[in-house]
Amino acid sequence: MRGFWRSWHSKRGLFGMILGLGLALLSLLPYFSLLEEKIGLGLLFVLRGEQQAPARVVIVNINRDSANLLSVSDNPEQWPRRLHADLIRRLNAAGAELIGFNIFFSSPQPQDDEAMAMAMRETGTVVLTNYLKLKHLQGDAYVEALDEPPEVLAQSALATVPFLLAQGEETDRFLIRYGESSERPTFPLVVLRLFVLKLLGGELESLLRDGEYSPRDAYLPSRPLTVYEHYFGELESRFGQQPRLLERTLQRLRGKTLSPTQRNSIISLIETLAEEKPRYFNHYGASGAIPRIPYHSLLLRPNADGTPDLRGKVVLVGFDEDFESDKPENIFFSPYSPVSSLELVGTAIANLLEHNDIHPVFDRWGQFAWLFLWGSLLGWLSSRRLRVGLSFILMLAIAYLASAYWLFTELSLWLPLILPFFWATPLAMIVCLIDNYVMRSQENKKIHSVMNRFIPDEATNRAKRLEDDNQWVSKVSFGVCLATDAGQYTSLAEKMNPMELGELMNDYYSTLFPVVRQNGGWVSDVTGDAMMAIWTVPTFQTDIRIGAMRAALEILNAVDDFQEKCQVRLPIRMGLHCGDMRVGFVGGKENAAYRAVGDTVNTSARLEGLNKLLGTRILVSLPLIDGLTGFVTRPMGDFMLAGKAHPVNVHELIAPLDESEPSLLEMVARFSEALAQFQVGEWQAAACAFDALSHEFPEDGPTQFYAKAARQNAESPMATLEMAAIKVGKSPPGALANR
Repeated sequence: MRGFWRSWHSKRGLFGMILGLGLALLSLLPYFSLLEEKIGLGLLFVLRGEQQAPARVVIVNINRDSANLLSVSDNPEQWPRRLHADLIRRLNAAGAELIGFNIFFSSPQPQDDEAMAMAMRETGTVVLTNYLKLKHLQGDAYVEALDEPPEVLAQSALATVPFLLAQGEETDRFLIRYGESSERPTFPLVVLRLFVLKLLGGELESLLRDGEYSPRDAYLPSRPLTVYEHYFGELESRFGQQPRLLERTLQRLRGKTLSPTQRNSIISLIETLAEEKPRYFNHYGASGAIPRIPYHSLLLRPNADGTPDLRGKVVLVGFDEDFESDKPENIFFSPYSPVSSLELVGTAIANLLEHNDIHPVFDRWGQFAWLFLWGSLLGWLSSRRLRVGLSFILMLAIAYLASAYWLFTELSLWLPLILPFFWATPLAMIVCLIDNYVMRSQENKKIHSVMNRFIPDEATNRAKRLEDDNQWVSKVSFGVCLATDAGQYTSLAEKMNPMELGELMNDYYSTLFPVVRQNGGWVSDVTGDAMMAIWTVPTFQTDIRIGAMRAALEILNAVDDFQEKCQVRLPIRMGLHCGDMRVGFVGGKENAAYRAVGDTVNTSARLEGLNKLLGTRILVSLPLIDGLTGFVTRPMGDFMLAGKAHPVNVHELIAPLDESEPSLLEMVARFSEALAQFQVGEWQAAACAFDALSHEFPEDGPTQFYAKAARQNAESPMATLEMAAIKVGKSPPGALANR
């Protein structure tokens, strides 16, 4: 758990919180809410598919076929209303509980209006629609105003109310109230109330009386329906004053013996008394999903025989097709097909009667909190390893989509999809890929950096491919080898404890390694106080020889500074040689090292050891300096090094030419002349020359060495010219003079 919290508060965990907060804030923007309604909700309908519409709502559709067969106008608003009167009586005879006209009767028809009004009064089952519009007052001031049907019709109907949709041709929501305080019911809510009162008035009255909160003017079946507005107004007031009243009423309803359809209708009615929440259409399918009866089929029958059984049903009468196709406001769309306003009215009423209109799972701030948690979880998972992160993100996404589908299909609950599923999930997966790519790159860089401390870049890249081609590739290259050794290391190791010695040598090599790398070389091996550095190229090149010699001189100065800083005596000796060498992995697959192998490596090590004999610090072979300028070198003669069949012409590397004083150059010239006499066997002349130099430079090791060698050869009768090439054993004697 402690590790979890450490990770959570890391930069990766912080991304999760940023993602979660970003999702939550985006959900507050109207654009994303609209996108969720138009795309997310529509996708859930498509995934669910069409459903069987409830049988308690029936549509009597007016279309062009009815106009032709009844020989009336193509404009249904101009039809003789005596036809509607006849229709009302036939529907009432068929047992219709409520009849709703989704037609606005704008202009009066005096004779026919009276006939239709008489039929409405006789049946007591008709609800009419009025028209809500904005009336201009002055300037930018508007007020809501209702256009009513003719007075005789309005007075004869149970109610005249508007049917209102949320703005837009893609219909998602319907309104059950309107007005400044949303106090006035719309067409679907009025139909629900009247339907429940007509069929379930006794059960509702019993439920309310059991709770001892029935209104004083409670509805009784014997009373006229015109008292319903006062009845429900007082109920809404009671439920508004007592927030827990809804919960207690629904709990009491569970003890009543009712059919599922009766229970659902009462639940919907009670919830509309206490809750104000958006109502989203639960579309059942394409146009025609709600059962329908052609208008003309009811009127052209000679009698009521053959009329469908409409007992316990709400019948809606209206236009089932667009008679004014040139007006885009008459065209609506569901997720399945274009639909008429009549179809939408029927869907809204059926949703309320069946208590299955669509509700969002979360309110505004509940969705804010949920998206924050969801985004934080996805963000945290995106920082895991690729396989784990992507697997869990994918599983969560599938589980989320399955949950949204189940909630929508079974409970009519709407879980948002656009932000959490289609936006956050792909983003988290992309971030997981990028994060793992960056993390893998960083790891590779670390590994590469560690490997580069021991082998060059080229070898590192080749090592990565070893398992691919199953070959340990090596090659022969021209190169320069620099061998170093620290003097007095043995005595230091004896005096210091291992930890202190290790720290000292780490600091020592930290001085050497950067110089080698900056001059184009790489360190191939480190053992105790000895280091081997390599410069390689495919063919002979001057640049790497210059780089190696410059590195040797810079190392010399760096070690001097190191000794002064650390107050230790650790003088360095170096040997350099160039030539062909095999560069590659040495060893088996289980344990291998990247090394340079060949005579060049051995010779550089022997030259490094020769420094002890001559009292020098940097010795190089003639091939290394051949043709190069810019450095002060001093010939040391020919030496038959241990294990070599031929002598090696050795030179001392002293300093860069541009940093040398004339006295140094003069001394080198005099030494070279004396050495030339030694090499041609003029032992006495050489001895005199070296003795003269030794008096002037008593601390110069090579001068002291050759002065003694020349005297010995001059005094020996067995001295021959071959003795000009000095033989050096594997363990050379100590230097005659040591700086």
